[in-house]
Amino acid sequence: MPVVAVEGRAGSLAPVLGHLVADELEIDYIDRLLLAQIAKRVGSTVQALAESERRPTGVVERLAGLVQRMLERSAVAGAGGDPYFGPGIDTLLSRPYRELDDVITSPRDLGQQQFIDSTREVIRDIAEDGSVVIVSRGGSAILKDVPRVLRVGVIADRSDRVRRIMERERLSEEQAEEFVEHSDSAQAAYFEKAFDSSPIDPFLYHVMINTSEISVERAAEIVVPLARELQERGQLMEAV
Repeated sequence: MPVVAVEGRAGSLAPVLGHLVADELEIDYIDRLLLAQIAKRVGSTVQALAESERRPTGVVERLAGLVQRMLERSAVAGAGGDPYFGPGIDTLLSRPYRELDDVITSPRDLGQQQFIDSTREVIRDIAEDGSVVIVSRGGSAILKDVPRVLRVGVIADRSDRVRRIMERERLSEEQAEEFVEHSDSAQAAYFEKAFDSSPIDPFLYHVMINTSEISVERAAEIVVPLARELQERGQLMEAV
């Protein structure tokens, strides 16, 4: 099954698109909050992991176990993988972009580069298993060189983004403007530091969709067949 990485500006409806695509493809959906849960579960004790294996597993537990095993194997093989994400990674992964610039430079929290490296490692390991939609955290940049991953950028007119944030967060127009401004600035800073790129660089994506011009439902109708086509192409190349 395919892997889809979706990145969008605040208010662009990227998470909504991600959910629609995941539902249509019948694959897992991962966003920053689920990544945080996975990182927290990966950092659990061996006993806790063993206990979780005796219970029915959901997406968080299953993918956490996958990442744990991959990191342990890479460490044993001398590949430099670190099976321990260090203090604070689950908290940092849960933060929206607008909070990262204030957090990851604090000496009380995980170092900025360690946070970036850990995020990169966990996303690559999740994608390696396939069958997942990954939203945000630079998945498209992290997985840019993985042929079978469909990379999707989502944008929208600023006025529409502000209106959506007003409705979603129940903010005034002035507060929503500030929300969007801060989110854009922090997201751009993260991409510059982590990838020497921009979240709206068209060369990061197979396709960029403007949800001011195309409904999110129609966007999903575009993305789903593209994901299937990329997956089929990859399978054909592997068979040659």
